[in-house]
Amino acid sequence: MDWAKITVTTSQEASEAIANLLFELNATGVELKDNDASTVHLIAHYPLDDRVGGRLQKLRDFLAELPAWGIQSHPATIDLKHVKSEKWEEAWKSAFPPRRVGRGIIIAPTWSDIPYDKTEILIQLDPGLAFGTGYHPTTRLTLELLERTVKSRHQVADIGTGSGILTIAAIKLGAKHVDAIEIDSTAIPVAASNFQVNGVTSQVCLSQADGLKGIENRYHLIIGNILTKAILPIIPSCTQRLYPEGIVIFSGILETELAQVKSVLEANQFQCLEVMSESEDNITWVGIKASLRSTATP
Repeated sequence: MDWAKITVTTSQEASEAIANLLFELNATGVELKDNDASTVHLIAHYPLDDRVGGRLQKLRDFLAELPAWGIQSHPATIDLKHVKSEKWEEAWKSAFPPRRVGRGIIIAPTWSDIPYDKTEILIQLDPGLAFGTGYHPTTRLTLELLERTVKSRHQVADIGTGSGILTIAAIKLGAKHVDAIEIDSTAIPVAASNFQVNGVTSQVCLSQADGLKGIENRYHLIIGNILTKAILPIIPSCTQRLYPEGIVIFSGILETELAQVKSVLEANQFQCLEVMSESEDNITWVGIKASLRSTATP
């Protein structure tokens, strides 16, 4: 079978929205490659048939609409190539081997039959469905911080749950309950499917919402692997939604943005506990863990 390879070069800010559209257009899978600190390549494959033209037009129309939603997609270029390979699907799957993260977390595609120690935590996901499958530094940073933080009694909020990987990890690490919150309606069924595959559905409340707006529950831990632009306005709400000495874990932060995030945290009664970083393709990403000061009144 011949394939159409569509590569969209766009901003970090617009990447998730565009990836979701590529999935809606029935991409076999979407691969994300960081280009530099501000741009990414989104690579999607489709059967080379008479539907390719329509998909390209929908993509162009979608890119033109993003600025009206407050999302800057610059440079937003589209490249189309013909890929002649009957074994492309197998080659694509080979790009997503099982991966170990932290001390005892294994992330494996749903098609992988991987042996593992029962003391380890296995998270099974389909990389063809959504972002947040453990193959990006920001997800790995969050998982490593989670591994050292989650307690058995914890009530957790996962903001921007995406594929649901962080919610699944929190439950399997011992959290009592997770509110998985996602603004994008197209990600909701993806997360729900992954929760079912991993057997955590009964301990999760999945909802569509904008961050913590309208949320009245209180938590021991709030996590968010989202861009700094989305993290900053959420921080003041976290102060009100956490129990005393509650903890936040944020990732999706560029190294150059860390000082700004720390400043906003400190201005909202948080103290920084730990900062981790990981570099990939000459870009350094940061994860941060902070707690409410004991004198704070949530």
